[in-house]
Amino acid sequence: MAEEFDPLRILAGLRAHGVSYILIGGVAAAAHGSPVETDDVDICLPPDNENLERMGYALEDLGAREDGPVGEHRVSFMTVAGRLDCFENPTGFAELDEAATTLDLGRGVTARVAPLEQLIEFKRASGDLQGAAHLTALATSALQEEQEQVAVTSEPEKPRKTDRIWKLLEDVDSFLTDLDRGQLRRHRRTNT
Repeated sequence: MAEEFDPLRILAGLRAHGVSYILIGGVAAAAHGSPVETDDVDICLPPDNENLERMGYALEDLGAREDGPVGEHRVSFMTVAGRLDCFENPTGFAELDEAATTLDLGRGVTARVAPLEQLIEFKRASGDLQGAAHLTALATSALQEEQEQVAVTSEPEKPRKTDRIWKLLEDVDSFLTDLDRGQLRRHRRTNT
């Protein structure tokens, strides 16, 4: 049924009908910079009947038909633009929505996208350990880049007057701890 997989067409169709969702899965990972290819769009829907009605209209416009096994909180559709897997998270949608960010996916399509940490948890829960490992490496790399940027842009911290006092207090604390444990050792006195 699908002419060619076009995730942005699917997401634009949802947006045109005002469907609320959080993008998860491979397309969400790609939005975060993952080079992993995917052949479907995965979304998480809130447990909201009005939203499900809007979803029905969007699916109709996308020429969707139900495809694949239906789970308690999952249903899949084949659309004219590819496969769409819909998950309902009745207890955790608000938390997922709070952590999600709105990203520009291209061609004028924006979407609420789950954070990498949540995508990693989804991958682990689904048994896709290779995908989870890949996303963990991506998250680690992004964190390292962020820390390097902060290190480059921040000015070196100047020693404060209180730093010397804290150092002296740490030395006193170490001395008293050793004394309490019966491990008194000689401390060299240095002039600073």
